[in-house]
Order: sequence, then structure tokens, then C-alpha cells
Amino acid sequence: MTRRLRVVFVGCETGENAGFLARTMKNFGFDELWFVKPVVDVKLLGAKTAMHAADVLDKAMIIDDLKGALEDADVVVGTTSTRPTSEKNFTRNYVTPREFAEAWSRTSGLTALLFGREGSGLSNKELDACDLVVSIPTSKLYPAMNISHSAAVILYELSIHTGAVKPSRQAASRHEKEIFVNIVVELLERTHEVEH
Repeated sequence: MTRRLRVVFVGCETGENAGFLARTMKNFGFDELWFVKPVVDVKLLGAKTAMHAADVLDKAMIIDDLKGALEDADVVVGTTSTRPTSEKNFTRNYVTPREFAEAWSRTSGLTALLFGREGSGLSNKELDACDLVVSIPTSKLYPAMNISHSAAVILYELSIHTGAVKPSRQAASRHEKEIFVNIVVELLERTHEVEH
């Protein structure tokens, strides 16, 4: 069984964020996007900010209830910027994006990754439906991130841990660095800029 990720945006309130989310997904090699009860026409209003990820936005599913987006998911992962302030409120397992990515890289099947409304995030009821909740460690002074920014952090970690996105160049070897330094020194000596 292969590993698949479905990004689910619940209650999208602005088309710009729909487009930015599609763009972020494509940046990191993901393309399965679902909208649950968006408040706006996400495809029309998101087209401008999606840029070259219009294909992700165009094929996105739009449905009326969260249950429909999750019914075939093997694992459901929520996101939140709000962490409990007392031990009495610990009803969920919170993990960082890196911890989630490390675990996800060893799984197979469909994982649904939920993002909530721009103004209020996922409800407690929606978070309770999740097997796991990802929370990005941020400043206590301003913990909430824009959805596309938090998606970028999480999707980056997923792509790195699964090898979906690889660095475009390799670091120079010690031998290559020595050759480079020798060439630079030789050029500087020719111009009498440095003495050894």
C-alpha cells in the first residue's frame, strides 16, 4: 500500500489563502486538496494567488461535511496553534511537524491533514476526531500562523522525511573545496592583493 496525503481545509474564509495553500502544496510535491464548507468560492478567488499551482486548486474537492473528507482516511491529523495551559486540558497527543513527519515516513495508506478556519481554527469537536494533532512551536506572544505558512512548515518536514523533495545540489567535497581555495589564492597572488 502506498502512502498518500490529503490536505483538508475546513471552513476556508478567504480565496487568497485557498490559492496560497495550493501553491504551498505544489512547492513540496503534494496535490490532493479538499475543502469542507468553504465560506467563499475558493476556486474562483484562489486562482490569482495559486499562480502555477492552479492545477491543484482546479482538481480540489469541495464538500459539505468533514465526515465525507475523512471516511476513507486511515489516519486523521489535525493542526492547531493552541496548546493546553494546564494538565487537565491534555486530551490530545500533540506533536511537532518534525515528529509527525518522522512517524508519517514509516506509514502507508491515506493520511488526512486538517487545517481549520483562518479566524478560529478547528473546533474542539473536529480536533477530537483526530488521531494526532500537530502544533508548531511558536512565540507565546503571537502563536497563530497563517494557514499557508503553517502548511509550508509541515509539508516541508513531510517532503524532507519522505524524500519527495531533494536538495538540487550537493555540498562540495573536501577535495573540491581545496581546489577552489587554491584557485582563489592563486588569483589573489597574481593580482598582488595578498601575501603569504
